[in-house]
Amino acid sequence: MKRIISFLLICFLACSTLFVLAGCVGGDKENNGDGTGEGTNDGGKDPVRDESNTVHIIVLAGQSGARGKALVNDLKPEDKEINEDVDILADGLPMGELGNIPGIDESKYFEPLEPGYGDFYTEFGPEIGMGQTLASVYPKIDTDYKTIIVKYTASGSTFTDHWYSTSLINDSEANGYLNLDQASETAKGSETGPLTNNLYALVDRAVNELLELGYDVVIDGMAFVHGEQDAKFDSNMAIYEKALRYFIDDFRAYFENSEMPVVITEALTNSAAYSNTLREIQADVASSMNNVSLVGTGDLTTNTFEPWHFGAESNNILGNRIAAEIASYNETRVVKSIDEEIINVPLGVKVELPDYVKASFTNYYSGYLKVEEYSSYDCNKAGLQEVSFKAETAEGLKEFSLKINVSESVAFVDGKLTEYASAKANSLPDGLGTVYVIKGDKGLYIAADVKDSQIFTDGENWHKGDMGQHGNNDDFIIYITDSDAAARKTICLSAANLLRVYDSGISLDASDSVLALGNLLYNKKISDYEYHVTTNGLVNGDSSDGMTLEVYISYEDLGIKNPDLIKLCFNYNNVSSSSSGRIDSDNYFVNGSIVDGAEENTDSYFAIGTLIN
Repeated sequence: MKRIISFLLICFLACSTLFVLAGCVGGDKENNGDGTGEGTNDGGKDPVRDESNTVHIIVLAGQSGARGKALVNDLKPEDKEINEDVDILADGLPMGELGNIPGIDESKYFEPLEPGYGDFYTEFGPEIGMGQTLASVYPKIDTDYKTIIVKYTASGSTFTDHWYSTSLINDSEANGYLNLDQASETAKGSETGPLTNNLYALVDRAVNELLELGYDVVIDGMAFVHGEQDAKFDSNMAIYEKALRYFIDDFRAYFENSEMPVVITEALTNSAAYSNTLREIQADVASSMNNVSLVGTGDLTTNTFEPWHFGAESNNILGNRIAAEIASYNETRVVKSIDEEIINVPLGVKVELPDYVKASFTNYYSGYLKVEEYSSYDCNKAGLQEVSFKAETAEGLKEFSLKINVSESVAFVDGKLTEYASAKANSLPDGLGTVYVIKGDKGLYIAADVKDSQIFTDGENWHKGDMGQHGNNDDFIIYITDSDAAARKTICLSAANLLRVYDSGISLDASDSVLALGNLLYNKKISDYEYHVTTNGLVNGDSSDGMTLEVYISYEDLGIKNPDLIKLCFNYNNVSSSSSGRIDSDNYFVNGSIVDGAEENTDSYFAIGTLIN
């Protein structure tokens, strides 16, 4: 049942109390971890606060990635359940309302967290995953409220038009880029962008209502999922780094806590011209600002039908990581066990192990835990090894361990091709790059280093059946069979970071409806897969430095009975610009002289043994 609460106006005294309480967030991790930081001891925990009466607020803000475009129907059944330990206050706008932005919706109220707080009620954002880990941090015991996610988001919004802060307005070198027509005045009299003001107002309102109900209130931190829309435009990116720094500083200043933890999530999409520039800015800001963290997303994937937003599982993982990052600044949990399964890593090359692991805690909850540092392991020694790591807990910095499996038949799908150094390099035609194949124990790994100075990633059409990728974005195509060409599966990895896997014999020239019906991934007939595309430099022009890509799919999902009988051929559908617009050309890598339609002739396929040794 939805819990309806009327929001009351309260007096100046309560507002003043807000400013004091909002400062009671965990201190600087670097300086306070030994208990010497101002206002904290015992690893950063507040020695004064009575937790039995405290409510913790975590703020979630940003563009559509924060608002949520993952489908509720794609969630696992257990992830659709109401989270009884975490509540949410959510407001925001779809892209179509950005031309005339209203204030916050006064009819919104605290509700138990559940799916449906996305752009539409059929969608959701990172809040579901956040709630899963947050429940383990502060379980709700004999109280109406314990942890509340305050979410204010707007799809398609930008810094230059909507999220600018007071300091950016006051920056004479940057304010000429801003659209100040919708600028508004905050409750404290400063001028900001309309969405920034609404964010402040929604957080104010949540805190004031909780104070009126008799709770102490702590703002534990803020997560900002933002940037893809800005990365489309030269003018936006010209001031993005300044805008992000000012936004963080001004948010902290408004709530009178200069050390408030802030989490930036790494931009997902490849489809904006400046996607890589955006990621570089995010990393620079996180590494140079105090108590600002960057949560990586390089191993996460998009929806199966568009390249801009996280899919359901990845959205949940992202949310759990955000919560673990914020929790690490004032960790209250005692670890009972590490639940992480064995991590498979390649033989002969060191890879970065996960920043977060799954753990069970003595409060009978489970969630994500941030890893502070790992011990080394021997990447040249095959087999199971134990790796130790350190993590902050309620008992201080503690050491734990987990198992890794080092294997020559495993790759690490992270967009980096270092583990293919000892694999056979198969050259694509016309100097377009190199293809690598690893025959794994359970599935096939294929990687490519593509040399192309014009990488196009913005040709997707969300409303054209199966996305209309072919011929619109650069597309690396893999044809695979263990019998004849008619039984082939077709794997397409788009530069826009979309994977499509088509059923036996489907032609990429088929109609949209046929492609949609034949896409095994889109229709959830493939479950064991990983992929990643890394573009280099700018995209959607002629300043690209090419791209690297990796894909893993299990033999079972591909219908392969005997991996030794696998046959493969490849095609790079290369999109380029011309005086008449964009054109595309097929560049086959096949066994023999057949070119056009080579995938339809079994003689054009390489036996897998010729590609791996």
